Amino acid sequence: MDFFEKSVIELQKQRPIFHSEDDLKLALAFKIKEINPEFEIRLERPVELEMVNRNGMKTTVRAPIDIIVIDTYGNYYPIELKYKTKKTNTLFNEENYILTEHGAADVGRFSFRKDIFRIENYKLKNLNYKCGYVFILTNDKSYFEKNVFEKENIDKHFSFHNGVLLNRIDSSWNYSKIDKTKFTLNENNIWCNIQSKEHWTCKKQHFYKLDLLKDYKITWKNFSIVEKTNFKYCLIKIE
Repeated sequence: MDFFEKSVIELQKQRPIFHSEDDLKLALAFKIKEINPEFEIRLERPVELEMVNRNGMKTTVRAPIDIIVIDTYGNYYPIELKYKTKKTNTLFNEENYILTEHGAADVGRFSFRKDIFRIENYKLKNLNYKCGYVFILTNDKSYFEKNVFEKENIDKHFSFHNGVLLNRIDSSWNYSKIDKTKFTLNENNIWCNIQSKEHWTCKKQHFYKLDLLKDYKITWKNFSIVEKTNFKYCLIKIE
């Protein structure tokens, strides 16, 4: 068991629920530092990453990595995390937690793959990279139970339900679901409406092509149960 897995397990014992993604990020960073006082921690450290759009155009973006851990040998461990919640109002240790309804699971599934891509991209560009992690914690069972591969959802190719093999090849959004009476494919391979406005999947980060370096087996594990609200997590280790 490495330092990150150990930190997650230890965090479970103290914090079964979090107010927000920032709350989770800070708590996890503190736990890593508590267990490994010799490590240095950086939050929201910006890095430059090369991204490729689905029409082949490349762009360099400057974006933060949620947590970067630096060990005593100067090795870097970048961590990307997500906290996706269903609406919940619950009490734990006399502290009230009012969680928002994030919804937009289609975007959430795409973003999970994007986080893996970003850590792999970071790996290729940094000689001091040792190992990276993508971590998602959620009480939204549509992520870990719902197999959207079996449906014709627009995000069907981004499903990362329990037990699935996340294919390294990005099969893109399921554009068979687009209303062809409203959207057509233009000369730049972008779906636009009659006013030449792009479909939301063809805008900004949602238009990135996210081919990965390898396939990843998806496993969800129990994190906590708070007043019948079940939290599960998925951890991807990128060595």
